Amino acid sequence: PSAFAGTGSRAGVSPAVIRHAIPSNGTGAGARTYDPRSYDVRADIKSSGMIGQMFPWNMKAYSKGALAGDAVHPVAAGQENTWNGKRRFIDLSFDGGVARVERIEPTPGADDRDSVSEELRTGAVDLTSAILGIITNMEADGRCAAQIPVFDGRRRFDLMVEPDGVDRLRPNRYSPFEGATTNCIVWLDRKAGFKKRDSSGWNDSDRRARVWMGRAFGDAPPVPVRLTFPTPFGDLIAHLNRATLVDGGDKKILSQAN
Repeated sequence: PSAFAGTGSRAGVSPAVIRHAIPSNGTGAGARTYDPRSYDVRADIKSSGMIGQMFPWNMKAYSKGALAGDAVHPVAAGQENTWNGKRRFIDLSFDGGVARVERIEPTPGADDRDSVSEELRTGAVDLTSAILGIITNMEADGRCAAQIPVFDGRRRFDLMVEPDGVDRLRPNRYSPFEGATTNCIVWLDRKAGFKKRDSSGWNDSDRRARVWMGRAFGDAPPVPVRLTFPTPFGDLIAHLNRATLVDGGDKKILSQAN
C-alpha cells in the first residue's frame, strides 16, 4: 500500500490522504500471494484535514482481472463512496469484453445522464484497471503514453495519457521520495454518460492532471509519487508520503520522517 498527502497551492485547498494497493509479481499488500498473470487491486481513499471537514468524502474501490502482455482484462470492479452524507455505489462485471452494471445507486437516469450503449461499453475497462494498464505499459517501454477506454458505471470516456518529460525529485516536508520520475499529463476524452447540467464547477472545463511516476522501490513497478490537479477551489497537490512493499518474507518501507 502507499499513502499520499495532499496540499493546496491556492484558494485554501488543504491536505487529503490517499491509500491504495498495487499488486506485484509474487506477493503484494497484506502478504497476499498474486499470480503474475492476475491482479486484485483495492483502494481506500478519503479527504482529511480542513478539506475533509469542509467536504467530507471517502471512497473504497476494487478491481480484479488478468494481465495479458501489456493489456488488462478486468473480471469485476466497483466502488462505494460517500459525499456530504450521500452514499453511492457501483459494481461492474466484464463478460465477453462488455462492461455491465450489476448494481448501482443512484441510477444514471436519476441524476440527469444519458445511458451508455453496449457498443460503447464493449472493450472498455474500469478506471482502476486503466491505471494499472498505464503502469504495465510503462514497465514495457518506459513511456507514459496511452489511450484507454473506460466505463465507470455511469460515464464512458477515454483516459488519455501523454508524456511530459522527466524530472528528479528530492525529499521534502511532504514526501520521502527521492529519485527519477517519468512525467505524464492525464485527461478525459468524454464519450457519453456525463451530466447534461452540472453546476458543481468540476465539469465546466478541460481539467488536466500532471502526474510524476517513480519507483518507490528499485525493483517495483512505478507508481504516482506526485500529482497536481485543478479544482474549483484551487490546485490540489498530492505527494507520496508512505509506501510498503512485501515480497515473500521481506518487507520494505518508505516513510515520511516526522
